[in-house]
Amino acid sequence: MSELPNYGVSDTQSEPMSVAMWEYWGMLVRRKWVVIASILAGVVIGAVLCVVLPKSYRSSTMILIENQKIPDEYVKGIGAGHIEERLMMIQQQVMSRALLSQILEEYKLYEGVVKREGHEAAIERLRKSVVVDMVSTAGPKRKSIEAVNISFADEDPLTAMKVTAKLGSLFIDENLKDREQLVTGVSVFLEQEVQEAKKALEAKEQVISEYKTKYVGLLPEQMNANLRVLDRMQIELNATNDALHGQTERLGSVENSIREYQASMAARMEVDDPKFLPRNVDPLVTRLNELERRLTTLRAEWKETYPDIVDTKQEIESVKAQLAEKGEGQAGSKNDQIAMTQDTYLRELIRQRNDLATETSSLKARRLRMMESIKETERRVEQTPVREQELMTLVRDYENMQKNYQTLLDKRLNAHVAVNLEKRQKGEQFRILDPANLPEKLDSPNRILIMVLGLLAGGTLGVGGALGMELLNPTFRRREEVEQFLPGARVLATVPHFFAFVNEGGAQATTHSATPGGDAGACISVAHSAVSQSLVAKWQPRSVAAEQYRMAATRMVLATDARRSTVIEITSALEGEGKTTTVANLGYTIARELGRKTLLIDCDFRRPALHQYVAIPARAGLLNLLDGEASLEDCLSSIDDVPCRIMTVGRSRGEWNELARIERMKTLLPGLRSQFQYLIINTPPVLASATMGILASLADEVVMVIKAGSSPQHVVQKAFALLGLTGERQVLLNGVDELSLPHYLYGYSMVYGEQPVLEPISK
Repeated sequence: MSELPNYGVSDTQSEPMSVAMWEYWGMLVRRKWVVIASILAGVVIGAVLCVVLPKSYRSSTMILIENQKIPDEYVKGIGAGHIEERLMMIQQQVMSRALLSQILEEYKLYEGVVKREGHEAAIERLRKSVVVDMVSTAGPKRKSIEAVNISFADEDPLTAMKVTAKLGSLFIDENLKDREQLVTGVSVFLEQEVQEAKKALEAKEQVISEYKTKYVGLLPEQMNANLRVLDRMQIELNATNDALHGQTERLGSVENSIREYQASMAARMEVDDPKFLPRNVDPLVTRLNELERRLTTLRAEWKETYPDIVDTKQEIESVKAQLAEKGEGQAGSKNDQIAMTQDTYLRELIRQRNDLATETSSLKARRLRMMESIKETERRVEQTPVREQELMTLVRDYENMQKNYQTLLDKRLNAHVAVNLEKRQKGEQFRILDPANLPEKLDSPNRILIMVLGLLAGGTLGVGGALGMELLNPTFRRREEVEQFLPGARVLATVPHFFAFVNEGGAQATTHSATPGGDAGACISVAHSAVSQSLVAKWQPRSVAAEQYRMAATRMVLATDARRSTVIEITSALEGEGKTTTVANLGYTIARELGRKTLLIDCDFRRPALHQYVAIPARAGLLNLLDGEASLEDCLSSIDDVPCRIMTVGRSRGEWNELARIERMKTLLPGLRSQFQYLIINTPPVLASATMGILASLADEVVMVIKAGSSPQHVVQKAFALLGLTGERQVLLNGVDELSLPHYLYGYSMVYGEQPVLEPISK
């Protein structure tokens, strides 16, 4: 078995973006008469409207907006916001019900409408007939309004002119009235605001003054002074600590001297010279003297709250109480004084100790006062940022109020000047530039616009109707649609539209046709028709269509190559799907490209077409073979020098019994299977012939040909249901737009394509 050529067997899913546009264009072309009829209807309706609609004339006047005559650098006028807003306000005032009612009564407008529909309907109609346009120019920052164009339409040109002139005068009057009210109101308002701002400013000044009085010493401007005081006090505290440390050391030295002297005196009295021993001295007195010395020593080093000092004081009081009970406390003191008086050195030491103790106590008290002062100053420094923030808030509010007060003063002065400006007519003014004209040209109906709208409406309705009719009866146009709508369908190939190739010299060939009951030997020699040239696998082998047929043939051979012989039926749901062209191209491709012996059998007895592809016609056909009037060799025709034969329908002399002859095919196929590897049968459409049920049972494979954009989806689905296929549904999508194919596939094929003379296929 020969090796299969390496043709591609898969299609890409990507599509050009323009495919949908071509599909919609195809829909419109198919429904062109619907579109044309809709356009004509729209034009006719527009013409009727141009004749039927009432006619009116429009008069217009232009009001010039004159800027302030004195430059803004000298006097700044008062305006009610932007000119656009002011004009809109004036327009609403002019269009009020009261003013429009006056115009209706003055010029007797819409009397018929008043009688039929009432006064309100007439006012609404008058309001719609008035048009106010702003004439503006683009400035560096925004558009500036330079004029206002007012127009009014009526059936009577003179009435239209009078009403337009009246509207212009109303615009000017309303502008003068609004500006007068504006400047007066602004002046009064600013005077009130100035007085209120002055009161608020004075109240804020009082609050700031009270705040500074309350927090003297904590204000931000006193921060540096407090820091300098804190530095000075810290220096003095350090000096006091140094002096206290020196006094404490001297006091301790004197205390040590006293203790040492007393100890030496006691030792002498006890050991060396008994005459110094005191006589009749109470131990309590000795104890009292010791406690007093100890108290003096502790006070030199510690504060009065020290526990030892407190205990010593309590013990001294206890000893004194005991001496008082004995009545010897006084005597003890006297003995002490006598002893001190007798010893000059000891007396001097005691005096120095008392003086140092006094100075030490004074230094300690001074240190405590200085530490309290330092703490107070530090507290002020710490609270200064808080007070500074509060004061900043008060000052900021005060400054804002002061600025606001000054601004109000300036605005009040400017308002007084603006009042004088308006009184002298030097501010912005409205002036009629173009008086109301007497119209001569018809304003409505706008015939050109109506005709254009009728044309557009008719075209839109026609396009929408055409697309709606197409979408309500959808067809298959792309491979993806087949796979989505028909579950389990296998698309063998998507064959695009192609054109028959006709040699300029007009190559000759013979064709024949046969119809039921026709002449048996009717054969005529004619030039190759466009149908015979639709064999693109032969005449245009490098085209996209030929490549797609090769793709389908390759897939079929790969799927059925395990069989010795395969019967393939090519059918379609309706007539004109391209199944005969598919049979010829598939058979030729399988025989020529894949080297398989192939026989093409035309079983479409009512509309046979395979005979048009025969180069040399045979003497008989399928009908003759089934009736036993000819042998197999007499019924086979050839296309070319490839192993592909064609068995045409032939002719019939007996009774036309299509079903009976199809039944005889069952006995004919085994013999044909033994001689050919592939038998491709061209069958009639499924929905148009009763023979398809029998033919489908004879085939190993059934391929449904669907014409893109032609076969309705529900019809194809019904055809598959009638066939009752249990296996895979094989489909060949025919007549696909080239833009629906992958763009790289189309470009690749055209690179090596031929440049034939193209002629559209009529079949």
